[in-house]
Amino acid sequence: MPDTPSRDPRIHHDPLAARTVVVAPRRADRPSDLDAGCMSAGPCPFCVGHESQTPPDVLRTPHDGAMPWQARIIPNRYPVVESCPQGSGDLFPRCSRPAHGIHEVVIESAAHYRSILEVDAVAWRDVWKLIHRRLAMLDGVEGIAWATVFKNSGPEAGASLEHLHSQLVGLDFVPPVMEAELAAASQPGHSFATMIEQAEASGCLVAEAGDVVALIPPAPRQPFETWILPRLPEPLFSAASPERVAAVADLTRHVVARLGAAVPGADYNWWLHQAPYGERGAAASRWHWHLEILPRLAAFAGFELGTGCHITTLSPEESARGLAS
Repeated sequence: MPDTPSRDPRIHHDPLAARTVVVAPRRADRPSDLDAGCMSAGPCPFCVGHESQTPPDVLRTPHDGAMPWQARIIPNRYPVVESCPQGSGDLFPRCSRPAHGIHEVVIESAAHYRSILEVDAVAWRDVWKLIHRRLAMLDGVEGIAWATVFKNSGPEAGASLEHLHSQLVGLDFVPPVMEAELAAASQPGHSFATMIEQAEASGCLVAEAGDVVALIPPAPRQPFETWILPRLPEPLFSAASPERVAAVADLTRHVVARLGAAVPGADYNWWLHQAPYGERGAAASRWHWHLEILPRLAAFAGFELGTGCHITTLSPEESARGLAS
């Protein structure tokens, strides 16, 4: 009788295509309440009072364990990576290896909210404080090279549960997109400061809070794509000041509200790009962590998938005017 295939996640790397893929069979088991064809049964596991349906907290706010809680971070039952053993070794010793790291869910509200705009502004700041605290905890953990938080909002953005949540992943390697961004930022004349200056000059800076700005990047992949970043270099969001963390919370609410006014019901993704933990050198000294917010207004089709180039219908300036109107 053949052995049962392992359901543990693995990383596959294709050096010719410069492509890294995580094979995670258990992701196919995820429940869904957004797709009528695979509706989950029973009460929502993310709602207050249903804590027994999820793994125990990693963190929560309030931190003293008081009930009701406002936000929780829990292990993901359907992970793309699993607990990282100490001393994980070379990044790609073979074309396939176990996928090590951490994968968690940030439940952003005890109530069954669907939009971040339903969360009180102060409570939403507390969610970002919780994310910031967890990312800071991972700095220095052996085997974790880089970490991010990302949100899939709506079925077009890949969400499977409507209850407000995001996900936090820590990897034992630096993903290719981050390697490319760090390499680009190390080149003369390529800087986030220049991006901010150009956005201000062209009318593409759409909002700011303290020294954190929201702007349309020079080459948006979709109409209204927006980046949030500090004016001054700061490699790690996990090292950001409380004021900057609060600014990110406020600006995400602002951008999502403006996006909803421009395109009612628009789904979107966002993800955090911070430098790798322990990164030093010229690239890190000039690096600005940034949150990329990508509306899902058109599908990525053959041209995008086959070339790595994107097609959009609005210029950066038009997108900025659309979010301001």
